[in-house]
Amino acid sequence: WKGPSGPFFFCMIIWFNGPSRDKLINKLPRQPMEIGCNYIQDVREVDVVCAFDYKVVEDIKILPNIKYYTRPDAFNANWNKIDHPYTSGGNSGLLACVVASEMPKESIYIIGCDWGLTDNSSDDHIYKKGPMRKYTNNIKKSIAVILKDNDVHIVNDLKPDVPFNIISTDQFLSTINNNIKEGPCKN
Repeated sequence: WKGPSGPFFFCMIIWFNGPSRDKLINKLPRQPMEIGCNYIQDVREVDVVCAFDYKVVEDIKILPNIKYYTRPDAFNANWNKIDHPYTSGGNSGLLACVVASEMPKESIYIIGCDWGLTDNSSDDHIYKKGPMRKYTNNIKKSIAVILKDNDVHIVNDLKPDVPFNIISTDQFLSTINNNIKEGPCKN
């Protein structure tokens, strides 16, 4: 597995599907590199979409200028395959972290990671399965290993069960707004 190559991104956004993303989905100015999970392209313009479940991969309409990634067991035409040792037993957020880990950047901000806070998803109306647990301790450990050499912040006003620093929505927006005025996204 070798991820996408391209320009250096000072700030990268990864959109998970937790309901905490809803307060930023339409408020955050478009960033130079945004990676999202599952049906994100229906509510936000992104550069990369990652999906773990085969049904989701089949359902997503391929759009121009977006790269699509999935695991080998869900591989479909027009999708790039992530063959990585940590993808087994994972989820779309883990796949997004694998893609992000292969791209040059300075900071990663994960939005919509509500692990340990709720089993709800912003996409429950699409899944029609009701609330389901979004992570396991194994997924949490895998993401910590995948992103170990990166500056990662979880954007959340509460305290999700994550192995990374947490930054509030207001702190995050202040950081982004300052960087729009002053240059590339930095802490």
